[in-house]
Amino acid sequence: MNPGGGLVRKSVGVVDAGVVLTRLDRRRRSHEASVALFASSARGAVRLHISVVNLAEVLQHARPYSETTGVDVISVLAGFDVVLSAPDVEVARRVADLSVFQDASLADRFALATAQVLGARLHTTDRILAGLARRCQVPATLY
Repeated sequence: MNPGGGLVRKSVGVVDAGVVLTRLDRRRRSHEASVALFASSARGAVRLHISVVNLAEVLQHARPYSETTGVDVISVLAGFDVVLSAPDVEVARRVADLSVFQDASLADRFALATAQVLGARLHTTDRILAGLARRCQVPATLY
């Protein structure tokens, strides 16, 4: 509740694989911004979600990092209180509808559809995906 008596809606966000990979790699251009985003999730200021489809992409690309460091990416996400979102029929239908955007990969469409269904901001490192989100009237932050 806020002092005025109404419910305060927590900010909701959806991250794509690129944002997670940027958080793991200090050499990436937007590392500090992604650190701040995940810190805000850990504090409870924002509720971050990642589609399990995008999680598979993270696990694929982070495999060398995990093997070298011993860091379990899923444990890292859990530590930041990131919700693993399994696609349902509504998300699947939106993913199919988004296929009209041929520039978007299947994984990108899952990230965007998840943000649409949750009424969330999309956090992405992909310029094309950020543009598509705006075309679909989904707020997006490009990292």
